[in-house]
Amino acid sequence: MLEADEELLGSLLPEIHIAVLKSTDILPSLPDAMPLVKGKNAVFITGPSRTADIEMTLSIGVHGPKEIHVFVTRN
Repeated sequence: MLEADEELLGSLLPEIHIAVLKSTDILPSLPDAMPLVKGKNAVFITGPSRTADIEMTLSIGVHGPKEIHVFVTRN
C-alpha cells in the first residue's frame, strides 16, 4: 500500500510531460476508463491547473504540467 504522500506524486509531473501510448490503449471516454482504475490510486491529468484562491488572482499551471505532448504508436 502506498503512503499518503506517495499517492500524490502522480499529480506532480514536470513542466513538460511526454507520454507514449499504444493506439489500442486509447479509450473513447473517461467513463470507459473508470473500470480500469476501480480500487486503485489513480490521478487524471487534464492540463494545467487553474486557481484564483490567492487574493482572487487567476494563476494557471500551479500544479501539473504546463505542456503535454502525446505520441501514439501503432501496434
